[in-house]
Amino acid sequence: MLAIGQVLKEFRKEHGMTQKDLSQGICSQSVLSRIENDEEIPNIIVIQQLCHRLGITIDQLMLDFLPEELFLRKYFNKMFMYLRIGKYLEIRTTLEYLDERQITHLDKDRQLAYFFKGVCAYFLDEEPEAALDQIVQGLSICVSKKYDGYFDSRILLLSFAGKMSSVMGRVSDAQNYYNQSFDLFQTMMADYSERSELSNLFVNYGTFLVKHERLDLAEKVVDMGLKWNRQQCSYYKLRELLELKIRMLEARDELHSVINYRKMLRAIEKIKDL
Repeated sequence: MLAIGQVLKEFRKEHGMTQKDLSQGICSQSVLSRIENDEEIPNIIVIQQLCHRLGITIDQLMLDFLPEELFLRKYFNKMFMYLRIGKYLEIRTTLEYLDERQITHLDKDRQLAYFFKGVCAYFLDEEPEAALDQIVQGLSICVSKKYDGYFDSRILLLSFAGKMSSVMGRVSDAQNYYNQSFDLFQTMMADYSERSELSNLFVNYGTFLVKHERLDLAEKVVDMGLKWNRQQCSYYKLRELLELKIRMLEARDELHSVINYRKMLRAIEKIKDL
């Protein structure tokens, strides 16, 4: 059980919880502090209750306790950071490093690796067909729903498959992938996700729908994306979402609303310049 406290602490921080939040009604905050500092071995009942509050299983906790799993999580988080700022070459370098170490064994990790390989194939190699092939391979992997991030990964894969199909002019395929992605977002526990990159779904799908003049559905998608960003307190892709919203308002000649959204857009640009 050595170092299990470190894993518990990482899960707590990832969920934005304080020691008081996690321990309340389960154990004292001081006991949790000792557990996280590996000064006390928790009993199974306490571990079960802590895991339940974190929304994970004991199996997940013990799996993430493995050194390789902790190592991989840090590198995948780093690749998501590179994705947010458009550093695709760094993503490829990280993928190559992980391939050399041959430690991406679990299906959930292989699925994410395919997603990032697809991203690199498109943004670095400019090969949408190759990118879609990587994404389809990722979608073919059956990942247990018990894993944290299962829905997030599948939504990202489906949304990117929609984008690649659209780029290649396969409108029907793109619509199918986007529908699956959007439906999954609406039916899964999206409110509990912290993956800000899901904003790509709303930007990609919204752009696709506007291009094909399906403005009513596009506005529904964009409005949900704006709501998602507010929930996440995230600026990621917010500018693109606001620009799409303005295009739809302009199409309906709702000038007063356009002015308000343009003010928001200018405010976002000022924040980026800080």
